[in-house]
Amino acid sequence: FCDTLSDHYSPHKWRPKSVAALLGVVNVLIIGVMVSLIRFVYTVEKKTDTHRSDGERRQRTIEVTQQGIWFIVAYMAAWLPAIIGLALLRKSPPSYVVFIACMYPLQGFFNALVYFRPKYISQRQQMVPGSTERASRLTSMINTLHLP
Repeated sequence: FCDTLSDHYSPHKWRPKSVAALLGVVNVLIIGVMVSLIRFVYTVEKKTDTHRSDGERRQRTIEVTQQGIWFIVAYMAAWLPAIIGLALLRKSPPSYVVFIACMYPLQGFFNALVYFRPKYISQRQQMVPGSTERASRLTSMINTLHLP
């Protein structure tokens, strides 16, 4: 029924390979934006090198690069299965369609993991008060998410 309804209302059918190509272009665009962001941070940090000590150089560039790579990985983890399926499979099996449908909402979860990652790392590197040990993973996670 849904196929008949969508065929009736759409002026043209999207071919799976053209959708895969469009998603591929979007992926390249996202990677390009991340690369330009990293270059911008690098040029700004390069201008301030004369005012920094040797140990602090390019730290922000490294952090932004790592965060950008993690965002790209999170995006690709959600969309790459769909792109591959559209490009290679003539007709997707129902189990694959369910898998793809589960991956789309997971992109938000993956983005949240990437978003909280720097805070978690800083929480993990802090020392436990009155001890020579670092904070545990669970304690760091609780502090990162501001749980009671």
